[in-house]
Amino acid sequence: MTDLVASRSPFIDGTFVKGDGAPFTITDPGTEETVGTVEGASLAQVEAAIGTARRAFDTGPWPRMTVDERCDALLRFADALEARRGVLTDTVIAEAGCPLGFTQMMQVGMGLASSRDLVGLARTLPEWEHNEMPLSEYVTGNKVKLSIRRYEPVGVVAAITPSNFPFTTNMWKIVPALATGCTVVLRPSPATPLEATILGEAAVDAGFPLGVLNVVLESGPEGAELLTTHPDVDLVSFTGSSAVGRKIGAQAGATMKRQILELGGKSVQLYLPDALAGGPARAAMGAFSVFFAHAGQGCSLQTRMLVPREHKATVLDAVAAAAASLAIGDTRDPATMLGPVVSAASRDRIEGLVARGVDAGGRVVVGGARPASRDRGYYYEATVVDIDDNANPLAQTEVFGPVITVQGYTDLDEAVAITNDTQYDLSAGVYTSDLAVGLDLAGRIRTGTVQVNTGAANAFTPMGGYKHSGIGRERGVPGIRAFQQVKHVVVGTL
Repeated sequence: MTDLVASRSPFIDGTFVKGDGAPFTITDPGTEETVGTVEGASLAQVEAAIGTARRAFDTGPWPRMTVDERCDALLRFADALEARRGVLTDTVIAEAGCPLGFTQMMQVGMGLASSRDLVGLARTLPEWEHNEMPLSEYVTGNKVKLSIRRYEPVGVVAAITPSNFPFTTNMWKIVPALATGCTVVLRPSPATPLEATILGEAAVDAGFPLGVLNVVLESGPEGAELLTTHPDVDLVSFTGSSAVGRKIGAQAGATMKRQILELGGKSVQLYLPDALAGGPARAAMGAFSVFFAHAGQGCSLQTRMLVPREHKATVLDAVAAAAASLAIGDTRDPATMLGPVVSAASRDRIEGLVARGVDAGGRVVVGGARPASRDRGYYYEATVVDIDDNANPLAQTEVFGPVITVQGYTDLDEAVAITNDTQYDLSAGVYTSDLAVGLDLAGRIRTGTVQVNTGAANAFTPMGGYKHSGIGRERGVPGIRAFQQVKHVVVGTL
C-alpha cells in the first residue's frame, strides 16, 4: 500500500522537520499491510517542541490576540481540515482499522463538526465575570470596588491522545486549548500518527503563528514521559487507559501541572422492566451500537447490560442474534459493520480476558473467537457473555473490544449497586418509559454521564468520569474552562 499523506515527520515551530529518533512503521489493522514509515522524534526534538511552545506562549502573539482573532484562525484551520476530509477518512481507516461508514460519520465527521462547534462555543464565553458579592461589599461609604474573575490561558499544553478515535479526540483537545490562548504539543498514539501530521499541514494553511501547534511522533513512551514531567509544560491532557493515567498523574504531580485525564470505562446499559415489556428489541439495538462503534473500542461504550432476571433469557437470544448479524469484512466496504481491533496485541488481550471470564463462570453465547472468514487482520467476533457474578473479570476489566456481558438483577437497588460496583465511573445508560424514575436513577448512579433513553456526545456536552475513569472534563463549557486559570482582580477607589 502506498503512503497516504505527504508528511510523516514531526511538526515543530511551524515546519516539518526530519525526525532524529527511531523510525517506525504503521500497520493497517484490517490487512496487516504496512501503511507507511514515520520519522520518529528524538527526545531533543520533543524538548525543542516544548521550548518553541513555551516561547510562543510567553512572547508570541497568540495569547495576546483577542478571542475573535484566535477563533477566526481556528475556523481557517477547520476549513483546511475540511478540504482534507477525504484523506483524513482514508488515513483513519488505514491506521485505526475503522470501517468506512463509521469513520465518515463519527471518526472524521464528528471531529470536523466539533472543531467548528467548539470555536463557536468559545466565542460565547466571557473573559471576565463579576464575583457574586453582596452590594454592601461593592460599596462601602464613598468607596467603590470592583471584584471580577478573569479567565486566562493556562500556558503550554501537552496533548497525549489514543488510537481509537484519533482525529476527533485531537480536535477535542487542540481546539479548546488554542481558543483560550494556550499553545500545544500534540503527541498522538504510535499506532495512529499519520492523521496528526495532517493537522500540521492545516496549521500552516490557517496561518498559525510559529510554535502555537507542534506535533511530535514516536514509537515508544519516552517523549510522552518528557511532556508529563517537563517544567515548561503547564497542563497535561491525556486520553487513554486508567493504568497509564495513574502514571501520568504521578509524573505530572511533581511539577504541579494541571491535568485532564479521560480514562477507562466499564459502562452499564440498564434496562428497566417497562423498557422490555414489548420485547427485547431495544436491548438488541443497544448491543448492536456497541459492536458497530469501532468494534467496541470506546471508553464510554455501554458494554455491561443489566436486565431484569425474568427477561434475561429472551434478551440473550435477541442480543446474540444482533451480534451474529453484523457484517464482518473489508474496512473500505460500505457494507462492513464490524472491523478489526487496532493491533494483534489488543486482540490477544481480548481473547485472554474472555477466557478468564469463562473460567470465572461466564458462558459465551455467541462469538468468542477470530472469524473464520478473515485470514488477515486483527478481527474478533462480536461476543456476548452471560454472567451472574459482578466479580467476573469481564464485569470489572475494560475489554476495549467487541465484547458485552449480560447480567440479571432482581430490583433497582441491586441494579444500582451492580452499576456502581466497579473502579470505573465514566458513563451509564438507563432505559425506561418512566422519566421520573430514570432521573432518580441518574442521581443514584455514580458516573460522569448518565443517558436516559438517549445520548448526546458533541462539542457542547462535557465528558469525564469519577474514580479511576479520570479527572476533569473535556468538551462543553467545562472542557474549555479547563484550559484556563481563574484570576481574581479587585479594583477600588482611593
